[in-house]
Amino acid sequence: EHLLTVQAVGYREVYKKIRIFSDGEITIKLDVQTFDLQEVVVAARANDANVRSAQTGLEQLTMADIKEIPSLLGETDVIQGLLTLPGVTNTGEGAGGFNVRGGNIDQNLVMQDGATVYNSSHVLGFFSIFNGDVVDKVTLYKGNIPAQFGGRAASVLDVRTKDGHFSNWHGQGGLGLVSSRLTLEGPVIKDQTSVIVSGRTSYSDWVLNLAENPDVSNSSARFYDLTAKVTQRLGNNGTLSLTGYRSHDFFRFANEFGYEWSTGLLSLKWQQILTDQLSSSLEASAGDYSSQFFQPQGADAFRLQTGNRSYKWKQNFFMAPGEKHRINAGVEWQFFDSKPEQVAPYSTGAAVIPDRVKKEQGRELAFYVNEEAELSDLFSFSVGLRYSIFQNIGPYRVFSYDRNQTISEGNITGNRFFEKNQKIRGYAGLEPRVALKIGLASSASLKLSYNRLRQYNHLVSNTAATTPVDIWQLSNRYVRPLIADNFSIGYFRNFRNNRWETSVESFYRRLDNVLEFRDFADLFLNEHLETELLRGTGRAYGLEFGVRKMEGKWSGSMSYTWSRTERRVIDEERGEAINAGSWYPANFDKPHQVSLLAKYKPNKWKTLSLSFTYATGRPITAPVSTYLVGNIVVPNYSGRNQFRIPDYHRLDLSYTIRAGLLKRKNYKGSVTFAIYNIYFRKNAFAVFFRRQPGFFFPDAFRLATLGTVFPAITYNFKF
Repeated sequence: EHLLTVQAVGYREVYKKIRIFSDGEITIKLDVQTFDLQEVVVAARANDANVRSAQTGLEQLTMADIKEIPSLLGETDVIQGLLTLPGVTNTGEGAGGFNVRGGNIDQNLVMQDGATVYNSSHVLGFFSIFNGDVVDKVTLYKGNIPAQFGGRAASVLDVRTKDGHFSNWHGQGGLGLVSSRLTLEGPVIKDQTSVIVSGRTSYSDWVLNLAENPDVSNSSARFYDLTAKVTQRLGNNGTLSLTGYRSHDFFRFANEFGYEWSTGLLSLKWQQILTDQLSSSLEASAGDYSSQFFQPQGADAFRLQTGNRSYKWKQNFFMAPGEKHRINAGVEWQFFDSKPEQVAPYSTGAAVIPDRVKKEQGRELAFYVNEEAELSDLFSFSVGLRYSIFQNIGPYRVFSYDRNQTISEGNITGNRFFEKNQKIRGYAGLEPRVALKIGLASSASLKLSYNRLRQYNHLVSNTAATTPVDIWQLSNRYVRPLIADNFSIGYFRNFRNNRWETSVESFYRRLDNVLEFRDFADLFLNEHLETELLRGTGRAYGLEFGVRKMEGKWSGSMSYTWSRTERRVIDEERGEAINAGSWYPANFDKPHQVSLLAKYKPNKWKTLSLSFTYATGRPITAPVSTYLVGNIVVPNYSGRNQFRIPDYHRLDLSYTIRAGLLKRKNYKGSVTFAIYNIYFRKNAFAVFFRRQPGFFFPDAFRLATLGTVFPAITYNFKF
């Protein structure tokens, strides 16, 4: 006699007693059983990560969220996604780069697959160089920056591209009014080798040709970029990937002036799991950036070219001694090669004498270790230490100045030529990082952090918005490294089972060796650039408030930032001060910023998105009076940046329809209708002054780069 138990998934268990006398058969019938199961959600980010993590100022964006943000002419943009976050701003429409917590755009370390990006903008800032169809993950560190990152003083933007599909071939793309894109991915060797190739191109000149202004209708703006990535699986414990990127931009305003610039990136990454608790990541990358400014007409028609190259190698070891204990340790090496500045005639008939100014080289070596541990549900920490060494090297000619006089062109006493790889000047220092999380409840925490960062490469510009030909200046005998001490404290609280996230963060940044320029500085083709630069101090401080709804038919976020960014320049070596040595606002100081993003998704087929942005106008220096010198009217200007342009605000809308009539087997399509600047706001990018004939005081004029509504329609597809 036996007790037989029969089990099958989806059926009720049966228990049956049987008595066996001889060989034979028995039939047992199972009844179907149904179960009510809770849904299973797989996510890359835990729904309470903002409360549990020790990191302050950490923002992670998904491309699904970014693609639903209304954008100019329907082009998905990573940078526009960043601008919806608290503490992230830019100087205006058509301005390249972004500012984080009062930092200049050069104080952001921007990387794609580990390769450093020096210009993240297409079309002078209207779009970013990141192709949303190949981007896998976007991470912004704006508070606590782990020790494995260095070289910049404000933030780190780490953009990672996705691997191609290892099993089947897929494709996606989009057709828009001004640009189109196409991506293909699939296996070269199934389950072993994959490839993904993506390209974008623009054809926006027809939009400019519709303008009534002849200068605009005769202008041209276009770009393209290409991304390719090959990934090889090395057994079950390793991968090897190679990513290449190339972009090119061209902009011409009528026949008056123009810019042309290009970026090339190549990165190799080898990841290997060594043991259950230890893994290795080796990254090698190279970047090439070239740009030129040209004036195509007239006797003085010319081309001005500049750029830089960089090479990086990084070995990182990741250790996980326990489930709640993580350690990163490694070494990083970089080489900086600034391309010479050179000017040449635009055409054979131009009366421009060719000239060339050699630029410097530099190398940086850093060692780091960073430990993260969760001691309990109430307490966790992240602590790290980075030691960086920088050397400014030849070949380069260094000028010397009279020690009893100020550093100026008139006080040059001699020069010395340094041979290739010969050390000119070196700097080194420790960069401690620490962050603490104190749990106040299961859904609330208090976080504190402190970072010291050193920056050895600086962007030199005397314009409100950066241009493609702005100069990157390495630290040398006369330009010291920028040193930033960053403090932050924040309170994080989630509500309704983590459906609502709220945060309040306060930050303070102290800067030493900030570079500013003299009035009417001559920055280009200047072989003794140090005579035009002044050294000062800076400070930035503010409060950030954020609310985010994660789920439901209605979702979105709202943020408000109050911040100030100020400079003070008293340069004793050069015997000069700015604004009489008093504090003054930086060019990108915007005390108030509001960002609202709302999404209504009644079903999986339709999405309505609304985005509103408000920001205080940026500072300018303006004439406050005039006086006569003989018969010449001379304007008398205010202190630096004592006035502001009008405030900025804009409302955008987009509506996406998915599938429905466009759905086919193995093919999905969607249409997005977008309206940029719904109420035709003429936001001022700049204010300039012009004195009319017969008038003594100049009038103020507003320059708006867009100043009208821009509708767009984009057809997106996947197969």
